[in-house]
Amino acid sequence: MAKQATSKSRIRQLNQRQRKKLHLAEFQQLMFKLSVGFHTPQEGAAHDTLVNAFIDMIMARGLNMAGMGGQFPLASTEAWIVKTGHGSPTVEDQQALVDWLLARPEVSSARADALYDSWYGHH
Repeated sequence: MAKQATSKSRIRQLNQRQRKKLHLAEFQQLMFKLSVGFHTPQEGAAHDTLVNAFIDMIMARGLNMAGMGGQFPLASTEAWIVKTGHGSPTVEDQQALVDWLLARPEVSSARADALYDSWYGHH
């Protein structure tokens, strides 16, 4: 259904209710992947402190995330960022998160990938 629903001619045939149900056109929701590297591997209380502060920061921007974990100790990690409720994160949100992470002393690198469709993938 995803491939059929995403063609422009197919979208024009759908009414507003159908586009909303399928998260298409004006109802499309985007997300992005955030990659983070650390100067020294993180685990335990140090990692928890960073993640809790990061959660507070993204929630203040109306965002949610999944990830920021992995096999401890973490040399790097990833998170997937979405908008809380309806809508999509912005390029400004991406830059704010990267800047916030790079300002942390334990973070050596942070990169936000391009926005992509959170329901139908990278297409």
